[in-house]
Amino acid sequence: MKRESIPLLDFLKEAKGKILILTHENPDGDALGSAMALYLFLKKVGKDVTVGCKDKIPHFLDFIPHSEEVISIPDGKFYDIGIIVDSAGFYRAGTEVKVATRIRIDHHVGGEFYGRYDYIDPKSPATAALIYELISAWDETKIDADIATCIYAGLATDTGFFKYSNTNEYTFELAKKLVHYGADPNYVYRMFSERESINKMKLIAKVLETLTLYEDGLVAGITIFDRFFRETGTEYSDSEGLVNYPRSIEGVEVAFALIEKPDEGIWKVSLRSKVNADVSKIAERLGGGGHKYASGAKIKANSHKEALDKLLSEIRKQLELQKIHH
Repeated sequence: MKRESIPLLDFLKEAKGKILILTHENPDGDALGSAMALYLFLKKVGKDVTVGCKDKIPHFLDFIPHSEEVISIPDGKFYDIGIIVDSAGFYRAGTEVKVATRIRIDHHVGGEFYGRYDYIDPKSPATAALIYELISAWDETKIDADIATCIYAGLATDTGFFKYSNTNEYTFELAKKLVHYGADPNYVYRMFSERESINKMKLIAKVLETLTLYEDGLVAGITIFDRFFRETGTEYSDSEGLVNYPRSIEGVEVAFALIEKPDEGIWKVSLRSKVNADVSKIAERLGGGGHKYASGAKIKANSHKEALDKLLSEIRKQLELQKIHH
């Protein structure tokens, strides 16, 4: 990656107005880590910058430095520049924002494009890695322990703590640099993965009872009904990562978590694959998107059966297109 070939860099250096950095709704580690790293850096270089999100920061991410400074969007204000990170487009903010110039920083394939200042590289292991490239090309001396921790959190969580297929030599080189700047791998892992509530454990127990195999064991899925959250005293953000349970079953190529969202009249689906299946194609046909191995979409349906039927139909179609059989 040639650092001098980042048009966004020159644009931001010259930028004068109010800047808003946005995460997608229900942020994950890469979204929040990327947003906070860019926010902290731009503040350091004297920019008028705000970071916002539609949803409150989930407990498993509240360790990310300065995350308490994230404002609730919409705030009714107008911004000269809006930068959405780790998202297919501004629609992923889940709410209306008032910005003049729209910019996207992302590592997903496809999505919306807003112009020459977009910074998108699907080969990057995480959006946080693109934030690092941007910052280091501008002024690497500004990277402190807080910024390094934000970037590391994004990189580590989006690679499954260096287990997923987006882990390569560059990933480890970047992780090494971030540790040099003060990121603590054990701290990030403990804060992200080892602070579960007893209520979440009860949620997991209920969810695992829905675990079902389809297509002769090629597909596995769970359903998270809205009532599960009420019965266990948990929140929607507690469903993060549960799709990894069906994914971990031997022989499964496509895993899904189907999550009921009655307030929006939809079922949200998280899709995961291991080696062969391209779940981004399934998500796209359902109006969503993402990576080959991790994608998501929203399904409009009046019942669980309708949502499940729509989903399984698209999964079967993809397995057939790719000729994936046991």
